[in-house]
Amino acid sequence: MNTMFPLYLLFSFFALACSLILDPQDIDAPFLACYDYIICGGGVSSLVLANRLTEDPNVTVLVLEAGSLQNFILYPFEDGYGLGTSYDWNLWTAPQTYLDGTARPYDMGRGVGGGSLINGMCWTRGGSADYDAWVSLGNPGWGWDDLLPYFKKSENYTDNVDSNFSRELYIQPNASSHGRDGYVHVSYPRYFYNQSQLFLDGLQELGIPILTDPNNGTAAGGMLIPDSLNPDNQTRSYARLDYFDTVIGTRQNLHVATHQHVTRVLVDNPHSINSRDNSSGLWISGVEFLTDGSLVLHKVSCSREVILSAGAVHTPQILEFSGIGDPAILSEFNIPVVINLPGVGNNFQDHPYVGVSGFTSDFLGPWTAGAINTVAFPSLPSISQNWTNMMSDAANQTATQHLLPGLDATIIAGYEAQKAILISLLGRTDVGAYEILNDNIGLLAVATMHPFSRGSVHIQSNNPLLQPLIDPRYCANPLDCQILVEALLFNNKLVNTPSLRLLEPAPYAPFFQNATSETLMPAIQSGLRTEFHGTGTTSMLPLNLGGVVDTHLRVYGTKNLRVVDAGIIPLVPAAHLQAPIYAIAEKVTADIIKSDNLGLSPNGCDSNLAIAQQFSINSTLSNASSSLSSLTTASTFPELLNSGALIAFEESTQISSTTVQPFFASGAAEDQLSSATPLFTTGDAILDAAVMFATSTLSQTLKSNLSRSGLLHFASFASILPMSTQSLLAPETALPESHGLSQNDSMSGSDMTPAFATSPAMLRRLRSSVAAITTPWYGSQPGSGYTVSFISNRVASSSTDEKSRESKTSSQKLTSKRTSYTSRHAIHTSHTSASKTEDKKTTTYTSTVTRLVTITVPACCGGSDTNSY
Repeated sequence: MNTMFPLYLLFSFFALACSLILDPQDIDAPFLACYDYIICGGGVSSLVLANRLTEDPNVTVLVLEAGSLQNFILYPFEDGYGLGTSYDWNLWTAPQTYLDGTARPYDMGRGVGGGSLINGMCWTRGGSADYDAWVSLGNPGWGWDDLLPYFKKSENYTDNVDSNFSRELYIQPNASSHGRDGYVHVSYPRYFYNQSQLFLDGLQELGIPILTDPNNGTAAGGMLIPDSLNPDNQTRSYARLDYFDTVIGTRQNLHVATHQHVTRVLVDNPHSINSRDNSSGLWISGVEFLTDGSLVLHKVSCSREVILSAGAVHTPQILEFSGIGDPAILSEFNIPVVINLPGVGNNFQDHPYVGVSGFTSDFLGPWTAGAINTVAFPSLPSISQNWTNMMSDAANQTATQHLLPGLDATIIAGYEAQKAILISLLGRTDVGAYEILNDNIGLLAVATMHPFSRGSVHIQSNNPLLQPLIDPRYCANPLDCQILVEALLFNNKLVNTPSLRLLEPAPYAPFFQNATSETLMPAIQSGLRTEFHGTGTTSMLPLNLGGVVDTHLRVYGTKNLRVVDAGIIPLVPAAHLQAPIYAIAEKVTADIIKSDNLGLSPNGCDSNLAIAQQFSINSTLSNASSSLSSLTTASTFPELLNSGALIAFEESTQISSTTVQPFFASGAAEDQLSSATPLFTTGDAILDAAVMFATSTLSQTLKSNLSRSGLLHFASFASILPMSTQSLLAPETALPESHGLSQNDSMSGSDMTPAFATSPAMLRRLRSSVAAITTPWYGSQPGSGYTVSFISNRVASSSTDEKSRESKTSSQKLTSKRTSYTSRHAIHTSHTSASKTEDKKTTTYTSTVTRLVTITVPACCGGSDTNSY
């Protein structure tokens, strides 16, 4: 009997309002010319803000996100798979001169959900001392006690651990410290591994305390941490699923647009509109942004606030392109200074990390794959006999000794205040100085938690599509690397405890074989990476300490521009950052934004401040002023459904010039369709989109990737198509070349189903080269099947050649663009990128999720009539 596999195809075809115009009555509506709030970025903080602000049905919110709307890494064992994909910004640091002189990758989540799409799901808050330090820096209202209600508000905590495991693994949470009604599921995995207990026991043998609740404000010690994990099906709980999907279709006032790159905010010179604070500040009238694959800038205005939530790397970039920042930086790129704010892009901090893996020789023993859940945050006095000397060295450093030269005096003063706190934290026994991560397969990584080094993030060209210059300056202050040396020496002791000796630790030079400070430092300098916990570039600090935002997270010198992301954190806590970011966003929405706007009438949308325009820019993408606007229409996106306003692609280093035939779906009005446009319509734009995908993208990809050793029938897919489109699949039909099928391709004539060859090996290959997610479905019996989720944004590579994959990113050029269309169900923009590397062809398709089409497919040769969509 054949084993059946359920095949879930995730189709998504949205447009410039890409995720959804969330009005179930009028999905065709274009974007408004003006919104109450415009949120730049679609990550964790953005979706919390959007969700909470639109609880008021009278408030309109627009979210602009550069990435797509996709599910990707859903299962714990895949928590590193998103790095280096289209769900990652794939950024790089500047060469690190205090290490080995080479650049490091700097990964950041790209898509609706941001970092929560691809992170390791670790749920740690840090200790109370971390947040009380923010208060000490001049931020009243931001201490541990102030944030605790919002840590609780964000989480839906489930204590799902068996009582026996709870005792053995020290899991005894304090119920009063946790929330039960929040959006984010926080729980423990269903399975634990022997080494989890051995790791904790080994720590105890060396005098490190084991914490029964790692999130109650005491965080120095070893612990088994919860994850952002749904306890019902053990899948990732993340911002898009929790804060966005839960309100899809119910909030007409929430609009989200994907594939939109915000270039700058628009400043309206002194205006009479009043606000609660900063009454003499400038009014931000809206934002300017660029759609993927387009050289047309768009503008949309706001009546209340613009909120930057693009992260610690991209928010300072947007500010600098807006003329807000250090005049020395802005003048280098001929950007007029709107607000002199030298703190923008400075005070950059991160957790430098050294991964030490594979230290056990018993790979078939208790070490098996699983999510990271046993960690430790030891204090420096608890692991090092050299800690007093290290503190003395830190105290003797001058404020400017390890900073960049030429910094503004306020930034130096801010660092001096921070350094005093850091030295105090370093000597405390109740504060973790570094982290140990244990991931069940032989990893004992270490990361400095309170770095003394400071870096920067600044623009490096006039092109807003180029990444900013990211320079963390890892170990510019040598104390950070010295802490890592002490951490690795402690690891050497840890693996030699009676408990961890059971795992048969193997000699692993230089980390576990005659390790000394002298042998470890070169290894650190070459192997150091990051935990991707960038903070500080738009710090919440007083102006005289180099601050960028005040305690209401409002940018100094403005009336209505806020920053709500990791960049506002003035001192990075000893924690993984997702829990703090959720709490910050919950607090600023409930306590600050709603309060600040209570009783204030919206301004701007009904005046001449309202913006609804677009204009072309040259290939250098230089800053263009609003006076360059050559087209003003009633819609923010006039090219929607307007064949007369199609974008003409210009030749540039980024985009190749190509003439393409517009392609519309049935949602468009007849007078908006070109007579030359080929139409295969069903009256249902979603199904039309599925048809287009099936007859082109899917067939092209499967044809390229599957061998002839077996048959994979798509009978059920063909059965859901209308007769007018089934003919596209008939053997006698001459398909367009773009559909990827030739007359010689195998077809089953009776059911008009294209038959593509496959084998078990090819199904495994499909997972990596076509980026289908293939995992056993939770709750299934052994052998009952697999869930194969095709992510259309990841149906990317028709080549498995390594050289072709490596060259894909650098060689892709835009060769076609189907213009946008609207329908009762979705708005869609599809971009197709293609390139040729020698004889290898790589094609990518970008889209987002709208409908789940379920097709049951036999494991081999048998047919099936099961289908649902």
